[in-house]
Amino acid sequence: MEEQITTVDYDTSKDEKFRVYASISFAVILLGIGVPLWWYMTTVPRVALPYSGIDDLSNLEIRIKMKIIVAALTDERATALTEEIRRTFKDSEIYDLEVVYQVVSSNLLAFAFAHNELEKIASTFDLDVGNLLLLESPNLNDAVLVGSKRTIYFSIETSNAKLVQVLSEWILREKSLDLTKNALTNPTNYSLDEENRRRFPASSAYDVLITLVNPDPETLQINWDLQAMTEEYIEPFLDQLSMISNFSVKSQWLYFLPLSVNLITVPDSSWKGKHYALVEDVLPHIVTPLEKKLASQVSLHPCINFVAYVVSCDNAPLHIYARNGHKSMTDGDVEAFLSPRWGGVVFTNPPSEACEAAAYGNVTTIVPDEATIIGIFLAQLRLLLGIPEMKPISSVTVVPLVGLKSRDWEVDALLRVRAMEQLTSAKLTLQSLAQLLTEINRIVITDVVGNRIKIALDLVERSAELLKNGDLMNGFMLSKDAFITAEEAFSDPTLLALLYFPEDQKYAVYTPLFLPAMIPVLLSLKTIQQYYRGGKNNVKKVINENKTNEDSTQELKDEKLE
Repeated sequence: MEEQITTVDYDTSKDEKFRVYASISFAVILLGIGVPLWWYMTTVPRVALPYSGIDDLSNLEIRIKMKIIVAALTDERATALTEEIRRTFKDSEIYDLEVVYQVVSSNLLAFAFAHNELEKIASTFDLDVGNLLLLESPNLNDAVLVGSKRTIYFSIETSNAKLVQVLSEWILREKSLDLTKNALTNPTNYSLDEENRRRFPASSAYDVLITLVNPDPETLQINWDLQAMTEEYIEPFLDQLSMISNFSVKSQWLYFLPLSVNLITVPDSSWKGKHYALVEDVLPHIVTPLEKKLASQVSLHPCINFVAYVVSCDNAPLHIYARNGHKSMTDGDVEAFLSPRWGGVVFTNPPSEACEAAAYGNVTTIVPDEATIIGIFLAQLRLLLGIPEMKPISSVTVVPLVGLKSRDWEVDALLRVRAMEQLTSAKLTLQSLAQLLTEINRIVITDVVGNRIKIALDLVERSAELLKNGDLMNGFMLSKDAFITAEEAFSDPTLLALLYFPEDQKYAVYTPLFLPAMIPVLLSLKTIQQYYRGGKNNVKKVINENKTNEDSTQELKDEKLE
């Protein structure tokens, strides 16, 4: 029985169109949709940044406007002092001084002898943060008396040069401000002075850690409430400076921590017939072993360390000797030294009676001189935070501190130093970040980082404008926000997301996946080109040849079946 085979004639033109359309669809899907989508998905996301604005920060001048009121008893004295101040600070690169004067009645100051009475008169003047009043007083015993507010009192005999010296060295401190800015901008060409080397760098927060060390608790017991001491003395002082930064005060006790240096024995007339000496050169070697035990590295913020070390009876009495061979302190049983940008250490020697009792195996309780130790800690803290140290000037005195508060003009000077430091640091941080992002195009710039950079740039410009207009407090607050925002943008962890995934690795990963699928599609483009550019006959020829081959194959099958 013969099997009947039916053949169907295909429409070659329709088959030809289907082949071309299929090639076009594959090309469109792969080249028109797949490749752009792959390129978009593998492109590093980078938000547009204000690079031109950041470049303009190089031309930004940080100038501080300050108003000085000269109040004298005569018009001649007021005019002369005003002109002297203007002439001295005319070429200042930091300050823009607005010096005005007025004549006050001698009857107003005739019965003002004490400082409190002068302060009442000075309070009638309108003084904002950062401003200063020079008030002439006929009853002043000193040539110049620097008050606790924002007033400098001077007598009738005081020379103008003396007042200008006090302004320059104690109040304005232009050289220190200029060095702070230049050392940050170009650290290789400028070396910091003592004040800048000692001061802690700007930070959004600080940890103040107070440690009491008792190396021999089996012999000596210390009666001292550290928590009450910090709440009563340290925290009120830091509350006044809360606008500078956030402070966190902590305290701890350490035991069995001996001094890791060799002491020098010096004969004297003490109860032992000798005392022990610490040479100033070996003091840094005390800080290193203390640092390992203080646990001050547990915080991300800078830690200001204050250590009260109770000397054991075996090493008492202990005194610190300067390089010239003399004792640094000769009164009392307390010795202290300060380590720049680290903190301070106070050595307190136990009483001789306690050590004599301990020699017989008795445990003795001692009470440290709290007032002296806390006074040293606060003095060291002022220097470490940047409150300027006043170098002595002849015939110039300053009103003693009232309680634990700093003087108003000292806080103003600290605000100026910190504003200059924070603005300069924020400006340099933004410029360094912009240069880094420009040179390395693989770094991701998220919306968060981009917004921080834009906000920091705006804060820098606004802060500089406020300082230029004489608004010290608001200008400082904006400089603080600019510094913090710029640091957050620079240290954002997303900046390192694709830093170690370069472009050549990206192509090395994706090429083996796309190349096998791309080759047939690229080759089919030639068929599409021939079809639409007059090559239809060639396409038909290829299709007819394929049809002929199919017919021959069918004939062979039929013969085989027969």
